[in-house]
Amino acid sequence: MHRKLLLIVLLGFLPFVGHAEKKTPHQIIQVTAQQVLEVLKNDEAAIRKNPNKINDLVDQIILPVCDLEKMSKFILAKHWKTANDAQRVAFTNEFKIMLIRTYGKHMVEYSGAEITVLPEKNIEKKQYQTVNTELNLKNGSKPLQIAYVFRTTENTAKIVDVRVEGMSMLKVFRTVFTYEIADTSLEELIERMANTNRPALAMNTLSN
Repeated sequence: MHRKLLLIVLLGFLPFVGHAEKKTPHQIIQVTAQQVLEVLKNDEAAIRKNPNKINDLVDQIILPVCDLEKMSKFILAKHWKTANDAQRVAFTNEFKIMLIRTYGKHMVEYSGAEITVLPEKNIEKKQYQTVNTELNLKNGSKPLQIAYVFRTTENTAKIVDVRVEGMSMLKVFRTVFTYEIADTSLEELIERMANTNRPALAMNTLSN
């Protein structure tokens, strides 16, 4: 279940390409959503021949507008507090690669999707702002309700969570990883993620 949710969430990350520091969260999506999906559609043939092209898109453009450290901190919860600096860095990096690996493998399957950005309901500026959208996968199913939670500062706006039909991506990962850590350890979780990610890392050089 969490893998299926991840695929949908990663598809939804597409709207955030752009200059997050110059736009509000809602503007980021409004300006770029259709543009990026059109690029994906136009490059579908090339992507099918070389799926790693999606990896580059995610790594260099999409993930930089996500606050991966805050996501990792929430996912690990109490284990983040007891982790040392090296473990925190390692987990955050493996989490990033996991997103890229999963995205690159499945993204082309959704090249015909359409995203509708819903009107803002509350224009009051807060530190945490939610942007609601509908994702139509063009497969006859009802459009998915996807909400993007941004943490905003004076100069930037970055994603800290994505909710699909009310289900938080971060809560799903926190539940899954909490059980895994309880059965093994944080160090073994990081090692398992690294062993899974390593083939993808060998195929595509990731930026630091």
